[in-house]
Amino acid sequence: MPSAITFDRVTKQYRGSHRYVALRDDLMRAAGRLVGIRSAPRHIVRALDEVSFEIPEGQSFALIGLNGAGKTTALKIATRIAYPTSGSVGVRGRVGALIEVGTGMHPELTGRENIHLYGRILGLSRRDVQRRFDDIVEFAGLGVAIDQPVKQFSSGMQLRLGFSLAAHLEPDILLVDEAIAVGDAGFQYRCTQRMSDLVREGRTLVFVSHDMSAIETLCQRAVLLRQGKIAHDGPAREVVREYLLSVQADQLAADESGGAAHGEQLELRRVTLHDAAGNEVTELEPGEALTARLHSRAHEPIPGPIFSIGLSDGRLGCFTLASMLIDGKAPALISGDGHVDCTFEELPLRPRTYEVWGSVRGQQGFGDLVDWQRLRLFRVKEDGSLGSGRSAVAHSMADAPVTIPYHWDVEDGGG
Repeated sequence: MPSAITFDRVTKQYRGSHRYVALRDDLMRAAGRLVGIRSAPRHIVRALDEVSFEIPEGQSFALIGLNGAGKTTALKIATRIAYPTSGSVGVRGRVGALIEVGTGMHPELTGRENIHLYGRILGLSRRDVQRRFDDIVEFAGLGVAIDQPVKQFSSGMQLRLGFSLAAHLEPDILLVDEAIAVGDAGFQYRCTQRMSDLVREGRTLVFVSHDMSAIETLCQRAVLLRQGKIAHDGPAREVVREYLLSVQADQLAADESGGAAHGEQLELRRVTLHDAAGNEVTELEPGEALTARLHSRAHEPIPGPIFSIGLSDGRLGCFTLASMLIDGKAPALISGDGHVDCTFEELPLRPRTYEVWGSVRGQQGFGDLVDWQRLRLFRVKEDGSLGSGRSAVAHSMADAPVTIPYHWDVEDGGG
């Protein structure tokens, strides 16, 4: 099958600096040049670094990655808005693109005039454009505003017209950046439906988005960009999973607080997580036990403190909760340094990153000693064991309580 888009060892670099530059800095550099002082060379940023891929005609394809990974730069190069520093790009067919609000529109012309101008740029006859005119205006929801200059449009109106133009003038290739995310829910739904229609018609779709659900729904294949390089290329669901795991790994690496939390009478000096063998961990296999150890320091003897620990997938509330208020396991008294262990005896959780939340309340649950807050993160690894007779807590159950057996162990420093 012929390729719609080909990137062959494409590199794009910019000269610039990430630091703030004041007017006085420019004046000092100018004065330095007059007396023969050379300034340090400007920093070179590589937005894309030796990127190669081919997109066959009719494939729905996604570019994913963190902000600054090079996704939008790749789209701009594909549409000739930007050009590579090195390497080559081949594009076969008529391209419709929505990369930024207002892309391809002249602000001084009316919406009607922009529709005809865009069609002429794509090589369509006036009759072909007129035949699609009503559909474009209806999809954009502009009504009589279509005869106003585009510069008078709100950003939302420009966005709707831009997408409608790109998607209705029969492009062979449709390139869509995150721009549709700023539209309302109804518009986003219409965009998704229109892109699905184009894919079914055999058009090529290149989609950039942070909405992983939309990518899994719309796209057959995806490329993960990381710092301008291809980190993964494969089926969309597989690449999305790799991306989410990498994001979660970054969250774990940034979790440096150690779970410390402070109150006037009691402080949690740190919180550590342990496997069944007692090893300190941040990752677990599916189905393993997890112990959250709260290292505490009581500044005065505290009778009957109520410890609570919850687990969350980070979206809604906690899907399971262990609380001494419910099970009546509160210690009679704690003082000095010690620790409290809450062991979840088996975690039937899918691979992803989870949050450990906790609090400590006074006797019989009255008064906050340590406020309810996120304490630590941990990740359940992917090992393929789920699906072989073992049940798992689905992400969609995050807003419903799940019973996971647990027990408490208290070690009081007593001084």
